[in-house]
Amino acid sequence: MARHAFLVPADLPGPSGGLTYNRRVLAQWRAVGLDVEEVAVPGRWPEASPADRETLTRLASAHRRVLIDGIIASAAPDELAQAAASGTEISVLVHLPLPAESGLSFEDAQRLTASERATVGAGYTVVCTSAWAQADLQARYGLDAVAVAEPGVDPAPLASGSTPARLLFLGAVTPRKNPLSLLQALQGLTALPWTLVIAGPQAQDPDYAAEVRAAAQALPAGRAVVLGPAQGRDLQQLWEQTDLLVLPSVAETYGMVVTEALSRGIPAMVGSGTGAQAALSGDPEGPRDGLSIPGAAVDPEDSHAWSEVLRDWLSDVSLRQTWSTAAQAHRARLRSWTHAAQDLRTAIEW
Repeated sequence: MARHAFLVPADLPGPSGGLTYNRRVLAQWRAVGLDVEEVAVPGRWPEASPADRETLTRLASAHRRVLIDGIIASAAPDELAQAAASGTEISVLVHLPLPAESGLSFEDAQRLTASERATVGAGYTVVCTSAWAQADLQARYGLDAVAVAEPGVDPAPLASGSTPARLLFLGAVTPRKNPLSLLQALQGLTALPWTLVIAGPQAQDPDYAAEVRAAAQALPAGRAVVLGPAQGRDLQQLWEQTDLLVLPSVAETYGMVVTEALSRGIPAMVGSGTGAQAALSGDPEGPRDGLSIPGAAVDPEDSHAWSEVLRDWLSDVSLRQTWSTAAQAHRARLRSWTHAAQDLRTAIEW
């Protein structure tokens, strides 16, 4: 049995940024010889059954040192306390603070807040994946020490784009990711040439996904298509044909799709005030400091503002070239998964 274990959700629908992050850092650790066992924890976390909670306690207690995905850990303070009492050293990786998820009732948000507060306040090492999440956890729970290990990105070929310009929304079709507001912003721009692809899981909020599909169908024929999750060759083809990533999330820890777009020289529009804004601009003290912003950060609640910025980008060839040039400059300075894995390892002292 490995001395270290990374406990990840077995049944979380994907693809998702959190699952990709887990998979990539685990691969990097193994590549440098760190003996880490990947342990898949069953259950509909954070709403797991009593049997799944018992399984979590058993799996965590079986290892000397564990890193636990926050969607599990933040919903299981009692189970983690039992594992810690048995001698397990626990670290928690928070991809998204549980109460920041969309579609929660007031009661569910309060319950998840209490649960997460108990977990992150228990003295375990807490790591998150962006400065936005760090600030959120510190403000929400009064934490003093929260480490940050931002995601990395793989090198990728430059995208060729499309004619007319292709917009891509890539992510779960949920109110937090906010694709319905994007469709509303595009309703008044049908005199301009563009197409939109919305690609991502739709099972998390089926009613909202149905609204998004209806809004896409209400646009002129051929303008917008709503797909399911895109992976492998299909995803690579989507990226190849994209001219602008559009991510109007109202809350976003980091938005790995932003740096994935930049790795292909694709600019992005993102929700201002979210972690995606930092992903777009880069750390002000990091290797991308001083570069022009490769796109724009716009209030995700203001569909009119999104419409105006999109109108400018679609109408102004020089603006499109400026954003594209900036994206290619950022492309050369993106951080790697090697850096991400090392930052996380340093934070949890493995």
